[in-house]
Amino acid sequence: MFGFLCRTLRCSAPNIQNSSCFLENVSLVLIRGLSSSSNKISNAADQQQQHSFTVSYLVNKCGLPLKTATSASQMVHFESSEGPDSVLAFLKNHGFSDTQIAKLITRRPRLVCSDPEETLLPKIEFFNSIGIRGPDFTRILTQNPNIWFRSVKKRLAPCYDFIKSVVLSEDKAVTTLKGAPRMLMCDMQTSIAPNIALLRKFGVSQSTLLFLVTGFPNLLLRTSAKFEKHVREVLDMGFDPKKSEFVHALRVFAGISKLSRERKMAVYSRFGWSDHEILSVLKTHPMCLMLSEKKIMDGLDFLMNKMGWQRKAVARVPLVLCYSLNKRVIPRCAVVQILQSEGLLKEADFYLSSVLIPSEKVFLARFVIKYEEQVPQLLNVYKGKLGLPELGFGSEGMKQL
Repeated sequence: MFGFLCRTLRCSAPNIQNSSCFLENVSLVLIRGLSSSSNKISNAADQQQQHSFTVSYLVNKCGLPLKTATSASQMVHFESSEGPDSVLAFLKNHGFSDTQIAKLITRRPRLVCSDPEETLLPKIEFFNSIGIRGPDFTRILTQNPNIWFRSVKKRLAPCYDFIKSVVLSEDKAVTTLKGAPRMLMCDMQTSIAPNIALLRKFGVSQSTLLFLVTGFPNLLLRTSAKFEKHVREVLDMGFDPKKSEFVHALRVFAGISKLSRERKMAVYSRFGWSDHEILSVLKTHPMCLMLSEKKIMDGLDFLMNKMGWQRKAVARVPLVLCYSLNKRVIPRCAVVQILQSEGLLKEADFYLSSVLIPSEKVFLARFVIKYEEQVPQLLNVYKGKLGLPELGFGSEGMKQL
């Protein structure tokens, strides 16, 4: 303002006829400057008051931490609680918990300023119409808050109709969307449809396609280029596109990098497995490559080195590598070791698959309850309450099982 005053004085001085005119000009400049400053201060004060109200509301009514509320207040502003109160009441009336509401507003602050009837209600009506209600509905909308801002007519309904046309069932379409609700935010024709068309082009059967779409729908959310790359890799490995193992292999190739796959395959090689045997395992149970290097190493070390099973035996049932060593493999092997040491089991009486694959009920009937009179401590050994040394057995593994 001082600069503006000086410029005005310089422009006015040559034309000043008397001191009275000069003073009038100076007074006018000062009044204008003070009025402008006063308005700016008033506006700033109003904004600060509005900001403080918003933060206070987000903390006290929505359950947001102060830091989160302060950040959210940069995106939403309101002077009255009437609108936000109606949104919170609407969400609570439709089953959302306080925790879920806090998560929703944390991720999408502008939701609190929505119109319940115009923006929120149509989504609830849509999900109710396809059979997604209650906890499933609140979970999906809490985890995917952008759905609140998608058009039912232009996006949500067309997505559901497309999925239903693929799986040929309303129930299966709902199952798919429950597993991958992010599909509802996709343009089917430019994202999902090309991937499904690619699978059909390479001979994937309808049953296998149904297994993939309903069981692992997130695979279809990858870009067309990446998806095709993974499909070709799986086919090059020799997987049959008409079998479910093709889907599991696709999960592996889409889920871990080529370097990671090679490192895990190298673990098998260190235990003397040939490339043919490794490939055989992958074709039988491709999910073995989803295990960590340590779990693969620990499993092979125990089964082959401590228990004495040959790699061909393990290769026939690679699923056993996925089981928990401490909760399943070791307790069952301990029982078998005792029975063999007591002369109650012979090598021909059991195989790796008969020991580790059966359900707990079947295993207990076959190897524990059947011999509880001869070895009453078996159940305690199985449950980990009694160790082998306490029964007089060595801790070394049983060989040539």
